[in-house]
Amino acid sequence: MITDAFRLDDKVALVTGASKGIGACIASTFAAVGADVVLLARSEMELQEVADRVEAQGRAALPLACDITDDEALAAALASVQSRFGRLDALVNNAGGPGKGYGSLEKVDRARFDHTLEINLSAAYSLTHQALPLLRAGSAATIINISSALAWMVDRHFAAYGAAKAGMEQMTRILAYELAPDMRVNAIAPGAIETPSTAFITQNPDMLASTTRWIPQGRMGQPEDIALAALYLASPASSFVSGKVLEVDGGMAALPGSAIEANLAR
Repeated sequence: MITDAFRLDDKVALVTGASKGIGACIASTFAAVGADVVLLARSEMELQEVADRVEAQGRAALPLACDITDDEALAAALASVQSRFGRLDALVNNAGGPGKGYGSLEKVDRARFDHTLEINLSAAYSLTHQALPLLRAGSAATIINISSALAWMVDRHFAAYGAAKAGMEQMTRILAYELAPDMRVNAIAPGAIETPSTAFITQNPDMLASTTRWIPQGRMGQPEDIALAALYLASPASSFVSGKVLEVDGGMAALPGSAIEANLAR
C-alpha cells in the first residue's frame, strides 16, 4: 500500500526538546507509525510523561534528561543509545528557542548572542557529529533540523535567533551534500505554532490577531502540522528529498515583505 511509505516500523529515532510542544508531538507521531524513540530534554518528569505515551502505543521509549549544550552529557546519552539500540535511523534536532539572545542590539551583548547560537545551532551540530557512528549503523538514516520562519523573516529583537536558524538551514544543505548518498538531511521551518512557549500569544486576543493577520490560513499552526512534516522527511516517502527546507507556516512565504510592513506599521 502507498501508505506503507510513511511507516517507520522498528526504526530508532532520537528527538531533542522532546518533553513538550513540537518535540513531544514528533515523538508520539513517530511511535504511532512503528518507531522506538529516544527522548532528550532537561526535564526528567516531563520526559517520562512523553515516554509513557510512546510506550502506550506499543513502542520502546528511552527518556534521557540531558542538557544539549553539554558535550559530555551528549556523549553519555549516546552511550545509552548504543547500549539499548545500537543504532539510530533518525535524528531530529528540535531543541532551541530565542533564549538569552532575544532583545535589541543595545541589550544583547556577545555572551547573550552566543547563548542563542549555542542552543540552536552549535548544540545541533555537536549532537549530529557525535551521533554519526550510530547514524551510520542505521538504515538509510535521516537527519531533520527544526529551523524557523525567522531564518528568512525580518522582525525586531530576533537577530541572534534568526542568525542561528539561518545558519542551521545552510548547515542542513552542506551536510546533505557531504553525507549523501548514505544519509539524507533536511530541515523544517515552522511559522507560528501553538505550543506552551507561544501561550503568551494565544492567550492575548490582540497579539493573536496581530500574529494571524500575516498568515493566509488565518490561524496559528499546531504541533501536529510539524510532526507530520517530520514524519514525511524521516520516512521512505521522501527518499528523493535531501538538502531542503520545508516551510510549514500557513503560507507566510506567500506574503513577501509582510513582516517588514508589520514592523513599519507599529
